[in-house]
Order: sequence, then C-alpha cells, then structure tokens
Amino acid sequence: MGLDYFKDTVFELLNDSDDMAVKDIQTKDKENIFTVLLMGGSHFELECRQIY
Repeated sequence: MGLDYFKDTVFELLNDSDDMAVKDIQTKDKENIFTVLLMGGSHFELECRQIY
C-alpha cells in the first residue's frame, strides 16, 4: 500500500465517521497533513508518513 492510497483511505474513514462528529477536514496534501475539526470545537492534526 502506498502513502497516497493510505491518505485517501484515512480521509474517507474520517469523513464517513458518524461517531466522531467531524465538522471539517482540512488537507495539506504536499505536507501529508490533515487538520480535523470536531463539532465540540477540538482540533487535531494528523501527519501521515510511510516508514520503511
């Protein structure tokens, strides 16, 4: 599995999750970073990188 496929899958999981109450997902594709804003006001930043 490549990094781009992994990022796409993570994005879809976050976007389709009803349990997490995701309000918005901002992507910085070149930096491999997702910023996730939840309905309750919390922000989380996810960095994806492949380890060899």
